[in-house]
Amino acid sequence: MPTYDVPSRDADELAEAARGLAYATRQIESPEDTYEVLGSLHLTLSRIQQGLQQLAAWHDRHASFAATDDGDRAAGHDHAVKAGGWLTIAAASTEQVVQLVMKAHSENGRIAWQPEAARTQSTGLAEALAEREAALDSGPPASGHTNQSTGLSR
Repeated sequence: MPTYDVPSRDADELAEAARGLAYATRQIESPEDTYEVLGSLHLTLSRIQQGLQQLAAWHDRHASFAATDDGDRAAGHDHAVKAGGWLTIAAASTEQVVQLVMKAHSENGRIAWQPEAARTQSTGLAEALAEREAALDSGPPASGHTNQSTGLSR
């Protein structure tokens, strides 16, 4: 559960949730679920963008308090300003991802998933793989070119 006031714990929880999603999306049993997943991803990415913007602003506001490990305040200030700048760029770059996921979500919402289509595609893929495997097992190519050092055909 999010704490809403301990950013490091909430960030760790987000990372674990993203890990879970990465595993869960390897195999999707119900194509209709992709619409909900895309919607949740869109919302999550928007919130990540907001977090990046807030971290950038925090670095800018607190740059005057920064120092390096050896006490160099000028260098610490520079590092804080640079971190804020990179975070601002990251937040701006995330906007493109947010928009692209939103477009994918919109397109996905126009799909009426058909059970037969999924089986046909899988069957077609299996047939294509079988044909490819048969072609690979058929021996050297017509040119007869072989690599003399290993005896392998090209």
